[in-house]
Amino acid sequence: MKVQGYEVKPEQIEACLARMKEHEYFQLYQIAGTAERAGVPCANDTAARLADRLIQRERKRGNLVRWRQMWKPLHTKKTNTS
Repeated sequence: MKVQGYEVKPEQIEACLARMKEHEYFQLYQIAGTAERAGVPCANDTAARLADRLIQRERKRGNLVRWRQMWKPLHTKKTNTS
């Protein structure tokens, strides 16, 4: 994924997605902070833009819902398909 000219590495994306699932609720700035710690530059708000794109992607996939001023990950139940 490319964000504002910066090529985001898969491990950086995974770190952000793991942070989303780590707690019951989160805000964008927490995901942006995780992206910065994973090495995404904070110049020109690149880390914040990445966080926003990942949140919107996960929302569209049905993995997140908005709750007040926060995001809530939806944990899918495992079903037995055998």
